[in-house]
Amino acid sequence: MMDELLFKPRAIKGFSRRTVLYIPVDSLSGTIKKALSKTAFKKKAWLGADLFLLEDKVIVFGGIGAPAAVISLESLIASGAEDVIILGFCGALNSKFKLLDAVSIKKAFSEEGTSRHYFSGRTEFSPSRVLTDKIEGVLQSKDLSFQSGSIVSTDAPFRETRAWLESNRDRGVDCVDMETSAVFALAEFYGIQAAALLIVSDKLYKSKHITGFLHPGMSRKIKKYILPFLMNS
Repeated sequence: MMDELLFKPRAIKGFSRRTVLYIPVDSLSGTIKKALSKTAFKKKAWLGADLFLLEDKVIVFGGIGAPAAVISLESLIASGAEDVIILGFCGALNSKFKLLDAVSIKKAFSEEGTSRHYFSGRTEFSPSRVLTDKIEGVLQSKDLSFQSGSIVSTDAPFRETRAWLESNRDRGVDCVDMETSAVFALAEFYGIQAAALLIVSDKLYKSKHITGFLHPGMSRKIKKYILPFLMNS
């Protein structure tokens, strides 16, 4: 028997949509925020993030990390959300991934502290096949290349040590972020769909970290891969 909740998420008035796009962070150029300011017709601050309302979807913009992701998404699920798409950035652990590569996530490993509150003892979560196919279909229709990969989500990016890197490489992890596993767990818990498309913004090597947020092609990549999902259907 499920234990009774003492604190329940409440619906957000006026933000009831089937589809939610969760975008944890923008590029340094503010490419995504600029597009949202032109496309959305309503905006609301909500629990450390901003909600943007489009005709057929809600955008959660901001709220970095698993707890921030889940607290906003809980309220939107209570408002009627059934599909959650993560559009964001990740670090590459696998040398086959290059800066600015687009990655469709096939499996997420949890090293964050949020997903355990939904599935105690579980550390691996998968996206919705249907929603993943939908994302990949959009990319294919625009002749945009992408790779498939697995990801580990962590709460502590500054504790990514050499031993941590080797351990994750040994178990076949390709990328790292801070939210995906928790969002997949949340979606499975509520019986809804979630998927993720991420752009490689960083690379981790044994002795150094390389960032791509200042890469001159980052803004163009966002415009090609992320902005199409912000358009009304």
